[in-house]
Amino acid sequence: MLTNVNSVSKAKFITTFAINPLKMSRKYFRNISILAIASLLSLAVVQSVWVYRMYSDSVTDFKRRVESAIYKSIYKAFRMDAIPGLADAKYVKINLDDFSLYFEPNLMELDALQPYYAEVLFNDDGKSRVVMTNGERPVLNNPMTTVVPIDDDGSYSLLVSIEMPFKVFLSRMQGLIASSVAIVILLAGVLIYLVRTMFRQKTLEEMRRDFTHNITHELKTPISVAVTATDALRNFSADANPDRRSRYLEIVETQLTQLSTMVEHILSVSEEGREYKYNPTVVYLQEIISGLTQGAGMNTGKKPVFNIDCAEHIKILADEFHIKNLLATVLDNAVKYSTDPIVDIRVSDESGNVTIEIEDNGCGIAKEHLSHVFEKFYRVPTGDIHTVRGYGLGLYYAKQVAELHKGTISMNSRVGKGTTVTIKLPRNEQ
Repeated sequence: MLTNVNSVSKAKFITTFAINPLKMSRKYFRNISILAIASLLSLAVVQSVWVYRMYSDSVTDFKRRVESAIYKSIYKAFRMDAIPGLADAKYVKINLDDFSLYFEPNLMELDALQPYYAEVLFNDDGKSRVVMTNGERPVLNNPMTTVVPIDDDGSYSLLVSIEMPFKVFLSRMQGLIASSVAIVILLAGVLIYLVRTMFRQKTLEEMRRDFTHNITHELKTPISVAVTATDALRNFSADANPDRRSRYLEIVETQLTQLSTMVEHILSVSEEGREYKYNPTVVYLQEIISGLTQGAGMNTGKKPVFNIDCAEHIKILADEFHIKNLLATVLDNAVKYSTDPIVDIRVSDESGNVTIEIEDNGCGIAKEHLSHVFEKFYRVPTGDIHTVRGYGLGLYYAKQVAELHKGTISMNSRVGKGTTVTIKLPRNEQ
Protein backbone atom coordinates (compact mmCIF):
# COMPACT_ATOMS: atom_id res chain seq x y z
CA MET A 1 0.00 0.00 0.00
CA LEU A 2 2.84 2.33 0.84
CA THR A 3 4.40 1.59 -2.51
CA ASN A 4 1.22 2.54 -4.32
CA VAL A 5 0.99 5.82 -2.42
CA ASN A 6 4.59 6.61 -3.23
CA SER A 7 3.96 5.77 -6.88
CA VAL A 8 0.94 8.05 -6.98
CA SER A 9 2.89 10.84 -5.27
CA LYS A 10 5.75 10.33 -7.64
CA ALA A 11 3.38 10.42 -10.62
CA LYS A 12 1.82 13.64 -9.33
CA PHE A 13 5.29 15.13 -8.85
CA ILE A 14 6.33 14.17 -12.37
CA THR A 15 3.10 15.59 -13.80
CA THR A 16 3.53 18.81 -11.88
CA PHE A 17 7.17 19.04 -12.90
CA ALA A 18 6.23 18.42 -16.53
CA ILE A 19 3.62 21.17 -16.54
CA ASN A 20 5.44 23.84 -14.58
CA PRO A 21 8.47 24.34 -16.88
CA LEU A 22 6.31 25.88 -19.64
CA LYS A 23 4.80 28.35 -17.17
CA MET A 24 8.19 28.98 -15.62
CA SER A 25 9.82 29.44 -19.03
CA ARG A 26 7.28 32.10 -19.97
CA LYS A 27 7.78 33.83 -16.64
CA TYR A 28 11.56 33.62 -16.91
CA PHE A 29 11.43 34.80 -20.52
CA ARG A 30 9.49 37.89 -19.49
CA ASN A 31 11.68 38.56 -16.46
CA ILE A 32 14.94 38.08 -18.35
CA SER A 33 13.77 40.40 -21.11
CA ILE A 34 12.77 43.07 -18.59
CA LEU A 35 16.04 42.62 -16.68
CA ALA A 36 18.12 42.86 -19.86
CA ILE A 37 16.33 46.00 -21.04
CA ALA A 38 16.59 47.56 -17.58
CA SER A 39 20.32 46.74 -17.44
CA LEU A 40 20.91 48.31 -20.84
CA LEU A 41 18.96 51.44 -19.90
CA SER A 42 20.82 51.64 -16.59
CA LEU A 43 24.14 51.35 -18.38
CA ALA A 44 23.12 54.05 -20.85
CA VAL A 45 22.04 56.33 -17.98
CA VAL A 46 25.28 55.68 -16.05
CA GLN A 47 27.38 56.39 -19.13
CA SER A 48 25.40 59.57 -19.84
CA VAL A 49 25.71 60.78 -16.25
CA TRP A 50 29.42 59.99 -16.27
CA VAL A 51 30.00 61.93 -19.51
CA TYR A 52 27.84 64.83 -18.27
CA ARG A 53 29.73 65.01 -14.97
CA MET A 54 33.07 65.06 -16.73
CA TYR A 55 31.76 67.79 -19.01
CA SER A 56 30.47 69.77 -16.02
CA ASP A 57 33.83 69.34 -14.27
CA SER A 58 35.58 70.73 -17.35
CA VAL A 59 33.27 73.77 -17.35
CA THR A 60 33.73 74.30 -13.61
CA ASP A 61 37.49 73.99 -13.90
CA PHE A 62 37.54 76.54 -16.74
CA LYS A 63 35.50 78.99 -14.66
CA ARG A 64 37.88 78.52 -11.74
CA ARG A 65 40.93 79.22 -13.91
CA VAL A 66 39.33 82.34 -15.43
CA GLU A 67 38.39 83.70 -11.99
CA SER A 68 41.90 83.00 -10.74
CA ALA A 69 43.36 84.93 -13.70
CA ILE A 70 40.95 87.84 -13.05
CA TYR A 71 41.87 88.16 -9.37
CA LYS A 72 45.58 87.97 -10.09
CA SER A 73 45.29 90.62 -12.77
CA ILE A 74 43.19 92.96 -10.55
CA TYR A 75 45.73 92.91 -7.75
CA LYS A 76 48.59 93.53 -10.14
CA ALA A 77 46.94 96.16 -12.36
CA PHE A 78 44.45 98.01 -10.07
CA ARG A 79 45.52 97.33 -6.48
CA MET A 80 49.28 97.09 -6.80
CA ASP A 81 50.08 97.76 -3.13
CA ALA A 82 47.40 95.44 -1.71
CA ILE A 83 48.18 92.12 -0.05
CA PRO A 84 45.27 89.72 -0.55
CA GLY A 85 43.87 88.70 2.82
CA LEU A 86 46.28 90.86 4.84
CA ALA A 87 46.29 94.51 3.73
CA ASP A 88 43.90 96.62 1.71
CA ALA A 89 45.01 98.85 -1.12
CA LYS A 90 45.79 102.45 -0.11
CA TYR A 91 44.80 103.63 -3.57
CA VAL A 92 43.27 102.08 -6.69
CA LYS A 93 44.34 102.85 -10.21
CA ILE A 94 41.81 101.65 -12.81
CA ASN A 95 43.22 101.18 -16.28
CA LEU A 96 41.84 98.43 -18.51
CA ASP A 97 44.91 98.52 -20.75
CA ASP A 98 47.08 97.65 -17.75
CA PHE A 99 44.56 94.94 -16.82
CA SER A 100 44.88 93.37 -20.28
CA LEU A 101 48.68 93.31 -19.97
CA TYR A 102 48.37 91.08 -16.95
CA PHE A 103 45.12 89.22 -17.72
CA GLU A 104 46.04 87.68 -21.07
CA PRO A 105 49.37 86.19 -19.88
CA ASN A 106 47.57 84.79 -16.82
CA LEU A 107 44.96 83.19 -19.05
CA MET A 108 47.66 81.74 -21.25
CA GLU A 109 49.50 80.41 -18.22
CA LEU A 110 46.33 78.68 -17.00
CA ASP A 111 45.49 77.37 -20.51
CA ALA A 112 42.27 79.43 -20.60
CA LEU A 113 43.01 82.06 -23.25
CA GLN A 114 39.82 82.82 -25.19
CA PRO A 115 38.22 85.92 -26.77
CA TYR A 116 36.91 88.26 -24.05
CA TYR A 117 35.95 91.83 -23.21
CA ALA A 118 36.15 93.78 -19.94
CA GLU A 119 34.11 96.68 -18.53
CA VAL A 120 34.34 98.77 -15.36
CA LEU A 121 31.00 99.26 -13.58
CA PHE A 122 30.09 101.99 -11.11
CA ASN A 123 27.62 100.90 -8.47
CA ASP A 124 25.27 103.69 -7.38
CA ASP A 125 22.37 102.87 -5.02
CA GLY A 126 22.09 99.33 -6.29
CA LYS A 127 22.30 100.32 -9.93
CA SER A 128 25.33 99.62 -12.10
CA ARG A 129 26.46 101.57 -15.13
CA VAL A 130 29.41 101.14 -17.43
CA VAL A 131 32.07 103.81 -16.94
CA MET A 132 34.97 102.27 -18.86
CA THR A 133 35.44 99.76 -21.70
CA ASN A 134 38.44 98.31 -23.43
CA GLY A 135 38.21 98.66 -27.21
CA GLU A 136 35.38 97.17 -29.28
CA ARG A 137 33.33 94.44 -27.79
CA PRO A 138 33.94 91.15 -29.70
CA VAL A 139 31.08 88.81 -30.61
CA LEU A 140 31.09 85.85 -28.21
CA ASN A 141 29.17 82.69 -29.03
CA ASN A 142 28.93 81.22 -25.54
CA PRO A 143 29.93 83.98 -23.10
CA MET A 144 30.65 83.34 -19.44
CA THR A 145 30.34 86.53 -17.37
CA THR A 146 32.12 87.17 -14.07
CA VAL A 147 31.79 90.30 -11.92
CA VAL A 148 34.55 91.04 -9.35
CA PRO A 149 34.71 94.11 -7.00
CA ILE A 150 37.73 96.36 -7.55
CA ASP A 151 37.85 98.62 -4.48
CA ASP A 152 37.17 97.89 -0.82
CA ASP A 153 33.99 99.95 -0.77
CA GLY A 154 32.45 98.00 -3.65
CA SER A 155 31.82 101.18 -5.65
CA TYR A 156 33.61 99.83 -8.69
CA SER A 157 33.42 96.37 -10.18
CA LEU A 158 35.08 94.63 -13.08
CA LEU A 159 32.85 92.71 -15.49
CA VAL A 160 34.65 90.15 -17.67
CA SER A 161 32.83 88.13 -20.35
CA ILE A 162 34.88 85.34 -21.93
CA GLU A 163 33.92 82.77 -24.51
CA MET A 164 33.29 79.32 -23.08
CA PRO A 165 35.22 76.78 -25.25
CA PHE A 166 32.52 74.06 -25.42
CA LYS A 167 33.98 72.59 -28.61
CA VAL A 168 37.34 72.21 -26.91
CA PHE A 169 35.73 70.37 -24.02
CA LEU A 170 33.86 68.06 -26.37
CA SER A 171 36.94 67.39 -28.51
CA ARG A 172 38.89 66.40 -25.39
CA MET A 173 36.07 64.04 -24.41
CA GLN A 174 35.62 62.66 -27.92
CA GLY A 175 37.37 59.40 -27.16
CA LEU A 176 35.38 58.90 -23.98
CA ILE A 177 32.07 59.66 -25.69
CA ALA A 178 32.91 57.39 -28.63
CA SER A 179 33.87 54.50 -26.35
CA SER A 180 30.72 54.95 -24.25
CA VAL A 181 28.50 54.99 -27.32
CA ALA A 182 30.33 51.96 -28.74
CA ILE A 183 29.81 50.02 -25.50
CA VAL A 184 26.10 50.88 -25.41
CA ILE A 185 25.65 49.94 -29.08
CA LEU A 186 27.56 46.69 -28.60
CA LEU A 187 25.49 45.71 -25.57
CA ALA A 188 22.31 46.77 -27.36
CA GLY A 189 23.26 44.50 -30.26
CA VAL A 190 23.96 41.63 -27.88
CA LEU A 191 20.64 42.26 -26.14
CA ILE A 192 18.71 42.35 -29.42
CA TYR A 193 20.42 39.14 -30.55
CA LEU A 194 19.63 37.51 -27.20
CA VAL A 195 15.98 38.56 -27.27
CA ARG A 196 15.59 37.47 -30.90
CA THR A 197 17.18 34.12 -30.07
CA MET A 198 14.83 33.70 -27.14
CA PHE A 199 11.84 34.55 -29.33
CA ARG A 200 13.02 32.03 -31.92
CA GLN A 201 13.45 29.38 -29.26
CA LYS A 202 9.99 30.15 -27.93
CA THR A 203 8.51 30.01 -31.44
CA LEU A 204 10.36 26.76 -32.16
CA GLU A 205 9.02 25.27 -28.94
CA GLU A 206 5.48 26.28 -29.89
CA MET A 207 5.95 24.83 -33.38
CA ARG A 208 7.22 21.55 -31.96
CA ARG A 209 4.31 21.42 -29.54
CA ASP A 210 1.86 22.07 -32.39
CA PHE A 211 3.64 19.45 -34.48
CA THR A 212 3.26 16.89 -31.69
CA HIS A 213 -0.40 17.80 -31.33
CA ASN A 214 -1.03 17.59 -35.08
CA ILE A 215 0.86 14.37 -35.61
CA THR A 216 -1.01 12.81 -32.70
CA HIS A 217 -4.28 13.55 -34.49
CA GLU A 218 -2.82 12.24 -37.74
CA LEU A 219 -1.68 8.95 -36.20
CA LYS A 220 -4.80 8.33 -34.15
CA THR A 221 -7.11 8.05 -37.17
CA PRO A 222 -5.54 5.06 -38.99
CA ILE A 223 -4.78 3.36 -35.68
CA SER A 224 -8.39 3.76 -34.53
CA VAL A 225 -9.77 2.46 -37.84
CA ALA A 226 -7.43 -0.53 -37.81
CA VAL A 227 -8.27 -1.33 -34.19
CA THR A 228 -12.00 -1.09 -34.93
CA ALA A 229 -11.72 -3.40 -37.93
CA THR A 230 -9.66 -5.91 -35.93
CA ASP A 231 -12.19 -5.79 -33.10
CA ALA A 232 -14.98 -6.51 -35.59
CA LEU A 233 -13.08 -9.53 -36.88
CA ARG A 234 -12.61 -10.84 -33.37
CA ASN A 235 -15.92 -10.13 -31.66
CA PHE A 236 -18.64 -9.88 -34.32
CA SER A 237 -18.15 -13.12 -36.25
CA ALA A 238 -16.77 -11.31 -39.24
CA ASP A 239 -14.33 -14.16 -39.66
CA ALA A 240 -17.23 -16.47 -40.64
CA ASN A 241 -18.09 -14.32 -43.64
CA PRO A 242 -15.29 -14.42 -46.24
CA ASP A 243 -16.42 -11.23 -47.97
CA ARG A 244 -16.71 -9.31 -44.74
CA ARG A 245 -13.41 -10.69 -43.50
CA SER A 246 -11.72 -9.70 -46.74
CA ARG A 247 -13.19 -6.20 -46.52
CA TYR A 248 -12.07 -5.71 -42.92
CA LEU A 249 -8.60 -7.04 -43.65
CA GLU A 250 -8.38 -4.69 -46.61
CA ILE A 251 -9.33 -1.80 -44.32
CA VAL A 252 -6.64 -2.81 -41.84
CA GLU A 253 -4.06 -3.14 -44.60
CA THR A 254 -5.00 0.23 -46.08
CA GLN A 255 -4.80 2.00 -42.73
CA LEU A 256 -1.49 0.36 -41.79
CA THR A 257 -0.06 1.24 -45.20
CA GLN A 258 -1.20 4.83 -44.72
CA LEU A 259 0.31 4.86 -41.25
CA SER A 260 3.60 3.41 -42.52
CA THR A 261 3.74 5.93 -45.36
CA MET A 262 3.04 8.78 -42.97
CA VAL A 263 5.77 7.72 -40.52
CA GLU A 264 8.27 7.17 -43.33
CA HIS A 265 7.48 10.58 -44.80
CA ILE A 266 7.91 12.29 -41.43
CA LEU A 267 11.20 10.55 -40.73
CA SER A 268 12.62 11.23 -44.18
CA VAL A 269 11.69 14.92 -44.21
CA SER A 270 12.46 15.75 -40.59
CA GLU A 271 16.05 14.47 -40.64
CA GLU A 272 18.46 17.36 -40.11
CA GLY A 273 21.04 17.79 -42.85
CA ARG A 274 19.42 15.14 -45.04
CA GLU A 275 20.84 14.96 -48.55
CA TYR A 276 18.18 14.01 -51.11
CA LYS A 277 19.09 11.68 -53.93
CA TYR A 278 19.08 13.46 -57.27
CA ASN A 279 18.51 11.40 -60.42
CA PRO A 280 17.94 13.88 -63.28
CA THR A 281 15.82 12.85 -66.24
CA VAL A 282 13.87 14.76 -68.88
CA VAL A 283 10.48 15.59 -67.38
CA TYR A 284 7.51 16.86 -69.38
CA LEU A 285 5.49 19.02 -67.03
CA GLN A 286 2.12 18.74 -68.77
CA GLU A 287 2.18 14.96 -68.44
CA ILE A 288 3.07 15.11 -64.73
CA ILE A 289 0.54 17.84 -63.89
CA SER A 290 -2.25 16.06 -65.73
CA GLY A 291 -1.54 12.85 -63.86
CA LEU A 292 -1.50 14.60 -60.50
CA THR A 293 -4.75 16.46 -61.08
CA GLN A 294 -6.63 13.26 -61.94
CA GLY A 295 -6.21 11.86 -58.45
CA ALA A 296 -6.28 15.11 -56.49
CA GLY A 297 -9.05 15.54 -53.94
CA MET A 298 -10.09 11.88 -53.76
CA ASN A 299 -9.39 11.64 -50.02
CA THR A 300 -11.15 14.93 -49.23
CA GLY A 301 -14.53 14.23 -50.84
CA LYS A 302 -14.20 17.41 -52.90
CA LYS A 303 -14.43 17.76 -56.66
CA PRO A 304 -11.77 20.29 -57.60
CA VAL A 305 -11.71 22.04 -60.97
CA PHE A 306 -8.28 22.38 -62.55
CA ASN A 307 -7.53 24.86 -65.32
CA ILE A 308 -4.22 23.85 -66.86
CA ASP A 309 -2.29 26.16 -69.16
CA CYS A 310 0.86 24.25 -70.08
CA ALA A 311 2.28 23.52 -73.52
CA GLU A 312 3.17 19.91 -74.31
CA HIS A 313 6.75 20.72 -75.27
CA ILE A 314 7.76 22.33 -71.95
CA LYS A 315 10.29 20.11 -70.26
CA ILE A 316 13.04 20.33 -67.65
CA LEU A 317 15.95 18.19 -66.58
CA ALA A 318 15.04 17.20 -63.02
CA ASP A 319 14.41 14.38 -60.58
CA GLU A 320 10.94 13.16 -61.53
CA PHE A 321 10.18 11.66 -58.11
CA HIS A 322 10.89 14.87 -56.19
CA ILE A 323 9.26 17.15 -58.77
CA LYS A 324 6.08 15.06 -58.58
CA ASN A 325 6.08 15.26 -54.80
CA LEU A 326 6.68 19.03 -54.88
CA LEU A 327 3.76 19.64 -57.24
CA ALA A 328 1.57 17.12 -55.40
CA THR A 329 2.19 18.94 -52.13
CA VAL A 330 1.21 22.33 -53.53
CA LEU A 331 -1.86 20.93 -55.34
CA ASP A 332 -2.93 19.02 -52.24
CA ASN A 333 -2.78 22.24 -50.18
CA ALA A 334 -4.74 24.12 -52.86
CA VAL A 335 -7.52 21.55 -52.64
CA LYS A 336 -7.51 21.07 -48.87
CA TYR A 337 -7.76 24.76 -48.02
CA SER A 338 -10.54 25.54 -50.52
CA THR A 339 -14.25 24.86 -49.99
CA ASP A 340 -15.09 24.53 -53.70
CA PRO A 341 -11.61 24.23 -55.21
CA ILE A 342 -10.88 25.99 -58.48
CA VAL A 343 -7.17 25.73 -59.20
CA ASP A 344 -5.43 27.53 -62.06
CA ILE A 345 -2.10 26.05 -63.15
CA ARG A 346 0.00 28.19 -65.47
CA VAL A 347 3.37 27.08 -66.85
CA SER A 348 5.60 29.40 -68.87
CA ASP A 349 9.01 28.88 -70.41
CA GLU A 350 11.28 31.86 -70.95
CA SER A 351 14.93 32.88 -70.54
CA GLY A 352 16.10 29.39 -69.67
CA ASN A 353 13.71 29.11 -66.70
CA VAL A 354 10.35 27.42 -66.29
CA THR A 355 7.81 29.18 -64.08
CA ILE A 356 4.91 27.24 -62.56
CA GLU A 357 2.11 29.23 -60.95
CA ILE A 358 -0.57 27.41 -58.95
CA GLU A 359 -3.42 29.69 -57.90
CA ASP A 360 -6.39 28.62 -55.77
CA ASN A 361 -9.55 30.25 -54.42
CA GLY A 362 -9.07 29.07 -50.86
CA CYS A 363 -9.13 30.75 -47.47
CA GLY A 364 -5.78 32.49 -47.96
CA ILE A 365 -2.99 33.17 -45.48
CA ALA A 366 -2.46 36.31 -43.40
CA LYS A 367 0.57 38.41 -44.28
CA GLU A 368 2.35 37.81 -40.96
CA HIS A 369 2.45 34.05 -41.62
CA LEU A 370 3.74 34.10 -45.21
CA SER A 371 7.40 34.43 -44.19
CA HIS A 372 7.14 31.27 -42.05
CA VAL A 373 5.11 28.83 -44.17
CA PHE A 374 8.25 27.19 -45.62
CA GLU A 375 9.77 26.57 -42.17
CA LYS A 376 9.92 23.10 -40.75
CA PHE A 377 6.93 22.10 -38.57
CA TYR A 378 5.23 25.46 -39.14
CA ARG A 379 1.47 25.56 -39.61
CA VAL A 380 -0.75 28.60 -39.64
CA PRO A 381 -2.29 28.71 -36.14
CA THR A 382 -5.94 27.61 -35.99
CA GLY A 383 -6.27 26.99 -32.26
CA ASP A 384 -7.78 23.62 -31.43
CA ILE A 385 -9.65 23.38 -34.75
CA HIS A 386 -8.22 20.61 -36.95
CA THR A 387 -10.45 20.59 -40.01
CA VAL A 388 -7.39 20.14 -42.24
CA ARG A 389 -4.79 17.54 -41.42
CA GLY A 390 -1.09 18.14 -41.70
CA TYR A 391 2.12 18.30 -39.75
CA GLY A 392 4.00 21.28 -41.17
CA LEU A 393 6.53 19.45 -43.33
CA GLY A 394 5.02 19.58 -46.84
CA LEU A 395 6.04 23.11 -47.84
CA TYR A 396 9.39 22.70 -46.08
CA TYR A 397 10.01 19.66 -48.26
CA ALA A 398 8.82 21.59 -51.34
CA LYS A 399 11.36 24.32 -50.65
CA GLN A 400 14.13 21.73 -50.20
CA VAL A 401 13.26 20.18 -53.59
CA ALA A 402 13.16 23.57 -55.32
CA GLU A 403 16.57 24.46 -53.90
CA LEU A 404 17.88 21.00 -54.84
CA HIS A 405 17.09 21.91 -58.47
CA LYS A 406 18.68 25.39 -58.08
CA GLY A 407 15.24 26.94 -58.21
CA THR A 408 12.98 28.95 -55.91
CA ILE A 409 9.48 28.70 -54.48
CA SER A 410 7.46 31.62 -53.14
CA MET A 411 3.93 32.34 -52.01
CA ASN A 412 1.56 35.27 -52.34
CA SER A 413 -1.77 35.21 -50.55
CA ARG A 414 -4.70 37.28 -49.33
CA VAL A 415 -7.11 36.21 -46.63
CA GLY A 416 -10.43 35.17 -48.18
CA LYS A 417 -9.10 35.63 -51.73
CA GLY A 418 -6.82 32.64 -52.26
CA THR A 419 -3.16 31.79 -52.59
CA THR A 420 -0.68 31.72 -55.47
CA VAL A 421 2.44 29.57 -55.25
CA THR A 422 5.18 30.38 -57.77
CA ILE A 423 7.86 27.80 -58.56
CA LYS A 424 10.81 28.78 -60.73
CA LEU A 425 13.10 26.01 -62.00
CA PRO A 426 16.02 26.13 -64.45
CA ARG A 427 15.31 24.23 -67.67
CA ASN A 428 18.79 22.60 -67.77
CA GLU A 429 18.15 20.99 -71.16
CA GLN A 430 21.79 20.15 -71.62
